[in-house]
Amino acid sequence: MASKMTHTIRAELANAVRRRYRSATGKQERRILDEFIATTGYHEKSAIRALNATPKVTARQTRNRPSLYDEAARTALIVLWEASDRVCGKRLRALLPILLPALERHGHLRLNEPIRSKVLAMSAATIDRALRTPRNATRQRKPRPAVPEPRRRVRMRTFADWNEPLPGCMEMDLVAPAGMLIGEATSIV
Repeated sequence: MASKMTHTIRAELANAVRRRYRSATGKQERRILDEFIATTGYHEKSAIRALNATPKVTARQTRNRPSLYDEAARTALIVLWEASDRVCGKRLRALLPILLPALERHGHLRLNEPIRSKVLAMSAATIDRALRTPRNATRQRKPRPAVPEPRRRVRMRTFADWNEPLPGCMEMDLVAPAGMLIGEATSIV
C-alpha cells in the first residue's frame, strides 16, 4: 500500500494522526507510530519526524494582484503581432520600439500614452502569455500527407522486411580498374 500512496496523501495522513500521536503515552505512541509506518511505508525516523513536525498549510495561496496590462494593451499587442508577421515574443519585444512608431506614423495604429507605455514596458515572457490565446486560435493543424496511388497498391519492403543476408555475411563485386565486372564473391565471416 505504501507504493501507491502519493506524497500529498501521506502529508494529509500525518496531519490527521499528529494530534493523537502527540497526546499519546509511551505504548500508545509506539502503536500509533507502527500503524503510521505500515500505512505510509516511511522509515521509522522519517515517520517520527513527520509526526513531530509542525502542520503545513495545504491550501495553495493565490495571487490577488490585478493584472498590469488591460484588454486595450492586449488588443494593441495583437495588432503589433499581426503586423510583425506573428513573430515570437522575444523578437516582438526587440521590434516594438521600431514597429510601434512606424505604425503610428503611417496611421495604422493610434494609442494613447498610458497604453503605449504599457505595451513598450512588456517583457518577452509577458508578451508570450498575452498572445497565448490568439496564437492557439490561429494555429492550423497540418493535413496528413496524401499517399500516392502506387504506394497504396504495391507492397513496399521496409527496413524490417530485409532479413537477408544474415549478420556476419559479406557480399562484394570484383570490378577491374577499367570498370569491367570480373565476378561476385560471397563469404560467411
